[in-house]
Amino acid sequence: MVKSMRKAFVIAMMAVGTWIGEGWSQNSIPNGVAAVVNSEAITLRDVLAQTQMEEDDLKNQQANGKITNDERKERIRARRNTVLDSLIETKLILQDYKKKGYNFPDYYFDREERQKIRDQFGGDRQALVKTLEERGQTLADWKKYVRETFIVQQMRIINAKRYITISPHMIEAYYQQHVRDFLKPDRVKMRMIYLAPGSSENLDATAKEVLSQVESGADFADLAKKYSDYNRSGGGLFQDNNGWAEREGLKDELADVVFQLKPGQSSGLISLPTVDGRPAYYILNVEEVSKAAVIPLDRVVRDQLENTLQAIESEKVQKDWIGRLKRDAYIEKFL
Repeated sequence: MVKSMRKAFVIAMMAVGTWIGEGWSQNSIPNGVAAVVNSEAITLRDVLAQTQMEEDDLKNQQANGKITNDERKERIRARRNTVLDSLIETKLILQDYKKKGYNFPDYYFDREERQKIRDQFGGDRQALVKTLEERGQTLADWKKYVRETFIVQQMRIINAKRYITISPHMIEAYYQQHVRDFLKPDRVKMRMIYLAPGSSENLDATAKEVLSQVESGADFADLAKKYSDYNRSGGGLFQDNNGWAEREGLKDELADVVFQLKPGQSSGLISLPTVDGRPAYYILNVEEVSKAAVIPLDRVVRDQLENTLQAIESEKVQKDWIGRLKRDAYIEKFL
């Protein structure tokens, strides 16, 4: 059987080689066979329908001297093979759907079509028809695509749900193996008075005056609203995470100072140069301190980890499933 199928498609192999070398357009391409999956063929047009826009872009890049002709051909070959592999998987899943006797009701597909028309065309069916005409496709082509896409999605879901169970032990083991991911770093809730170059006629004098008021016990937020060039309306509150800052979110010179302060304490004047070399002044104030700690394995974290493990296990199950389908199938590629 294998020999006869190889012989039947030898002409298609020759056509594909010419097709890649010449980079024919979709309208002029011979509609040969790109692959055979059991008794069904995937055509060259099927592949090109998903690669044409990218290939046109690569052609423009070559024309503009951004890539060579050899680079264009290699990228086209790689992209077409990636698409072909995806189409082979789709074909295998659709065949498995039939083999296992599934028969989704037509109203499932009707509902999916209506949803896509609403989402992609604002509910305008004529807009869909016009778009299809511009692409050289028919409404029947589109309906077939929607139907097959829905079947593939549902078959993946059915397959995953059938084999995946996440136990409490799996969650706890994953948590222990990735405990570093649940480490909350040192944080401070802080305010900042920033005096930018040129913000006053005598910046040095202004900075010293503001510091004097801070040291005299004036309300830091009120001073920031009056003087700061950083979040003045918010009283100088650090603008990320409701005022909570981590070391990586601050300049090193500021982090080294602020993480030495206790709640209620303020820094002295910190002078740092701006990009153009002019000095700017900072005064920092800490309202709260949160030391580094490991986030406990509570219900919220458990739910997050269960979702993570579901995704990981689903990927494994899908890979094994597709692997079995491929092992049990006759597949021949001509790209």
